[in-house]
Amino acid sequence: MKTRLIFLVMLIVCFSCGTNNKPVSDAQKVKMIGEVKEVINTIIKGAEESNLDLAMSAWQNTPDFIYINNGKIYSYQEVRDGFKDMFNSLQNQEGTFKTEKYSVLDNSTVLYTTNSKWLMNFKDGRVLLQEPWIVQFVFQKIDNEWKVISSIESGTEKIIKPGETPKELNQIELHKQFIGYWKSEVAKDTTCFWDVKSYGTGFESYFKYVAIGKIVMEGKLLWGYDKNLDKFNMSEMIKGMDNMFYSSWFISKNKCAMFSLNDISNPDMASTKWEVEFKSPDTFVQTTIVNNKSVKVDTFKRIK
Repeated sequence: MKTRLIFLVMLIVCFSCGTNNKPVSDAQKVKMIGEVKEVINTIIKGAEESNLDLAMSAWQNTPDFIYINNGKIYSYQEVRDGFKDMFNSLQNQEGTFKTEKYSVLDNSTVLYTTNSKWLMNFKDGRVLLQEPWIVQFVFQKIDNEWKVISSIESGTEKIIKPGETPKELNQIELHKQFIGYWKSEVAKDTTCFWDVKSYGTGFESYFKYVAIGKIVMEGKLLWGYDKNLDKFNMSEMIKGMDNMFYSSWFISKNKCAMFSLNDISNPDMASTKWEVEFKSPDTFVQTTIVNNKSVKVDTFKRIK
C-alpha cells in the first residue's frame, strides 16, 4: 500500500512539473504577452502620473519579492516606503522606450526588459534625467493575475535642473552654524569630538572617536560650496578607511539634509541619509536614517 501511495505522489509531482514545463504554443505566447502588456501599460501610467498605488498595483507583496536598483537590494516594503517619498516629491514623469522585449519562460512566467529614458519633474523645480535606464520585470501568473515578483532597475542619472531653494536659505551662512568644537556621547563609553573651522566659502574639520581614553577612529572633513547646485560637497578621509563623499543642504533655517554624493540626484531613494536639526546655537541632533527608518540619534553639544 505504501509503495502505491509513494508512486501516486511521484506521479502527481512529475505531472505538475511536466505541465509547467510543457512547451508553450505560439498562440499561447501571443495571449500571455498581450495580457502582460496591459499590466505594463498600467505600471507606466502610474509612474508617469506619480500615482504610487497604480504604479505598484501589480507588484506582489511577499517576503520573497526582490527589487534591485543600481546594486542596492530592497524588500517590497522598503521599496514602497522609498517610492512613497519620491512620488510625493514628484510632479510627473515622462518615459520613452527605445526597446522592449517580452520573453515567455513557461506557461506562467514572462520576463519583460526595456531600455528606456525617464525625465523626472519634481515639485521643487528639480529635473532629473535617467538615460539609459534599464528596467526588467519578472511576471508570474498568480490567482489568474499577472504579478511582478522581482524587478531590476539600473542606469545613469544626472540633474538637468537643480531644485529651487527658497531665497531666504543662504546655504553658506546657514552652514556656519556647524563652526565650533562639538561633543557627543555616541555609544556606551564612546565619545565623538568634532572640530569645525571656517575655510574660504567652506569648512575644514577634524573628528575623533574616543573609547575609554583611547582614539578608536579619527579623520578629516573638507566642505566646499557648489554654486551651481547651491549645496555643499564634502570629502571625508578616515584613517585606515576609504574616502567618502557627501552633499549637504539646509531645507529650513535649522534643518540640514546630508546624503552620499551618489544619491543627491535622487535623494528620496537614498538607502542611507542623515538629518541634522539645530535645537539651539549650541545643540544639534543628528538622525541616521537607513531605508527610510531612523536607526540612530546623536546629540551634539558645543563645548567651545
